[in-house]
Amino acid sequence: MRSLVIALVALGFSFGYLSIAASDTGQNSSDQNQSENIDKDKSDKTPTILERYAPTGDTKSCISLTQISQSNVLSETEIFFEMKGRRGYLNTMPYRCPSLDFYKSYTYKTGINQLCSTDFITVLMGSVGEGASCGLGKFVEYERKPKD
Repeated sequence: MRSLVIALVALGFSFGYLSIAASDTGQNSSDQNQSENIDKDKSDKTPTILERYAPTGDTKSCISLTQISQSNVLSETEIFFEMKGRRGYLNTMPYRCPSLDFYKSYTYKTGINQLCSTDFITVLMGSVGEGASCGLGKFVEYERKPKD
C-alpha cells in the first residue's frame, strides 16, 4: 500500500485523495476526520468563483478573446471565463476532458478573435507535453454579484 501512497503523491493528487490513501495504510479515523475538517474549513472560508457570480440565463456561441480577463478550470468539463467588467461565462463541455482538472492548463487555436463552442482546447500537461483535445460547449453568461 506504501507504493500506492507514493504514486498518488508523485501524481500530485489533492490532499483529500491523500487522506483517503493514508487511512488505508493504517492512519486512525480521527486523523482522517481532522484532515477532512481542515479541507471543509478551507472551502467554507474561500468562496468559489461561481459563488461570486449569478447566472443571467443568456447563452452565447462565442466570446471575445480580448475581453477575457482570466479563466478558471473548475472540473474536467467546466471552465469559467472571467471577463473585463462584471461578466463571466461558464463553458460546460459536452464530454469530459481527461486531465484538465489536474493540470488546469490548456491551449487553443482560433483564426478569429473569438473563442467559440465549435473550437477545441488541448490540455497542457507540463513537461509531459500535450494531452487530450476537447470540444467546447455553449457559454452561459454570469454577472458578478455586488459585494456585501
